[in-house]
Amino acid sequence: MVKNYLNYIGILKTKEEGQSRQAQSYKPSGNVKIAERYLNYLKEIDSYQKDRRSTIENKNSQLVGQASIVTSIFALFIPLLFDSFDGISLPIKIIITLIFLIVLFHYLLTIFHALQTLKINKYKYAARNTTTVTKSTRALTEVDFLNEEINDLIYIINQTSPIDNRKGENLILGARCFEIANFGFGLMTFLIILSTFTIEKQTSEIRIKNPEQIKLAIPDTINTKIHFIDKFKISKDCKKK
Repeated sequence: MVKNYLNYIGILKTKEEGQSRQAQSYKPSGNVKIAERYLNYLKEIDSYQKDRRSTIENKNSQLVGQASIVTSIFALFIPLLFDSFDGISLPIKIIITLIFLIVLFHYLLTIFHALQTLKINKYKYAARNTTTVTKSTRALTEVDFLNEEINDLIYIINQTSPIDNRKGENLILGARCFEIANFGFGLMTFLIILSTFTIEKQTSEIRIKNPEQIKLAIPDTINTKIHFIDKFKISKDCKKK
């Protein structure tokens, strides 16, 4: 079960199948129109692969950006939220913390898988070369040149297709991890909302370590009243006079 899950998110990868293609031999055609049909067919395959490659690379780039933004916000605000949960019981804190770490791990794994596609130095694509027309054994007739171009396209298509499939696999794995992380984030949010109902509000207490060092000035209310009475008597005597 665990092995299948690790394989599902791309940590353990099974042996790649169908990634490499055997070299295919092409029998040159002696008819110009047939050779042109072969060439147009191969050009359509090559154009489709280029469009597919561009789409995969763009989606991987978007996935990196989205996962990076969510990870930054997630890692910034969630720990601050945990500080306000002093009243939550320890088992609930442990569960929420574990879910938080799992979700964060899957977001980071999403970025890792998507970034593999953007490392262009890992992928070497075949392309057309000028030697096709500059070499000494170049084709001298139209049909021979069409057959030479067909051979080039066959080699390019067979070489680039496994690379594009590998990039597509990175996108699939990244999307899986991103999906799991989003569902985990929703679950953690739901648990946090439920846990707020179990928080017991405690009255804040102020504790003084050295009360003897605190000097409070206590007014002498008795003398103050007497002093006020004496002043009142003096003012009455002055009015009588």
